[in-house]
Amino acid sequence: MTEPRERLSLIDRNTRPKAWMDVAKGTAMFMVVLFHTSLYFGHADITGYPGRMKQFLEAYPMPAFFLIAGLFAYRVTSWTFPQLWKRRLLPLLWLYVVWSLVRFAFYVIVPGTNGDLGALPATDWRSLALLLVWPSNSYWFLYAMFWFTLGVWALRQVPTWLKVSGAAILSAVITSGVTTFNNLGWNRTAALFLFFLIGAVFHQRIAAAISKAGPWVLVGLVAVYLGASAAVVAVPGARDIPFAITIVQLLAVAGGFVACKYIARVRPLAAVFGTIGEWSLQIYLLHIFIIVSMAALLELLLPPVGGAVGALIVTAAAILTTYIAVLLSKLTTKVRWLYIPPWTVRRTPKKPARSATA
Repeated sequence: MTEPRERLSLIDRNTRPKAWMDVAKGTAMFMVVLFHTSLYFGHADITGYPGRMKQFLEAYPMPAFFLIAGLFAYRVTSWTFPQLWKRRLLPLLWLYVVWSLVRFAFYVIVPGTNGDLGALPATDWRSLALLLVWPSNSYWFLYAMFWFTLGVWALRQVPTWLKVSGAAILSAVITSGVTTFNNLGWNRTAALFLFFLIGAVFHQRIAAAISKAGPWVLVGLVAVYLGASAAVVAVPGARDIPFAITIVQLLAVAGGFVACKYIARVRPLAAVFGTIGEWSLQIYLLHIFIIVSMAALLELLLPPVGGAVGALIVTAAAILTTYIAVLLSKLTTKVRWLYIPPWTVRRTPKKPARSATA
């Protein structure tokens, strides 16, 4: 009798130890979708979220994604380079090149969509010719994963304190604007390597810390994060102080991960965000196409909209985009070469297609 009652209960007290990871990826992915929806809809004169919302939406998602990816990357340090190339680096390059081609073809074929928010116009052939030296599209994170994975492997013999300190300094000088590569992809790659490295180096400690963290730890982390974020937003020039943004991101990830442990216990939320997290890679690859199509259509149908109505439209569009992206993810994984190099596909696969970033 107890098992049926437990299944009907709103709270799951026996979650998997690492269930929070899928929820963390899911919440981060939805925040990315919401941010991109507000960005592209803003260019279609549908606004509602304050400009400072960007800082909140940027503090957690990508650092969280890369840190979780790092948690599963520790094993690469025991591989030979040929193994690393075959199992991780080549599949990541495949994803980056294939989806950059898909992106280019989409904007050439579909009229009226706006993909010109990057360093180069979406239909500019130079964005393809310079893929490996000037990452200029929304798939820069795949190329970053390539370099992060190679970096963790190459630095495997370097003392932990030295490589983590070096990555932290690199993150600090980029996020504070002390130096820049004048390229969004390279800037974010340099700034976010720290999180991937932390995940790879401290994977056991992080999992143990999340498991032990209680509600008061969550309250403390959230309070410190909100205070630090408020200081960065309110104090003129605070963003330009080295380590300010990096510290805010670390606090956001720490608080977010502990929060996700508790979210994972609420069955409806765990089901929603766990599903989004499970398909997070595919959703990331697909969601922009859905957003820009919606934005182009609504720009034709609606007058300029702002305020609460605009915020409601943006939020509803983000939810709908995520739902459609999950459906498309399940369909597109049947075309396995979109995610995995065709020469690595087994004839009788037992599981859905998974990439090197899973």
